[in-house]
Amino acid sequence: MGGVDQIFVFLVAATCGAVCGAIYDLFCLLRAPFPQRPVTVVSDIFFGGVCGVVWLAVAAGCKFESLRLYHLLACLLGFAVYRKSLHKIVAFFAKKLYNKIKQLRRGRKSCPEEEAKVSPTKK
Repeated sequence: MGGVDQIFVFLVAATCGAVCGAIYDLFCLLRAPFPQRPVTVVSDIFFGGVCGVVWLAVAAGCKFESLRLYHLLACLLGFAVYRKSLHKIVAFFAKKLYNKIKQLRRGRKSCPEEEAKVSPTKK
């Protein structure tokens, strides 16, 4: 495998790590209603399995010859870059969406007719 091929493999592995970071955000979203420690442990184990399957699919699809240490390091680097950069953007929009849903569930802005029925205070 030449130098150019190794750079390509490194970039693919880093991208795979970033994708695993996005998957981790989904797992965090799914386990948010269950703050118990066992749920966290089980979801993290399941996440590790899902990332393993993602890596195997990418490695098989790209026909990587063998697993190298720099593949793992590139995956970890991609995951870390995602968590430090893109995760903040995703978390910002998720918080906005959560607040909007929470606001609608409280009844605000959900029925303008009922707001019009409220009698104004007299002066």
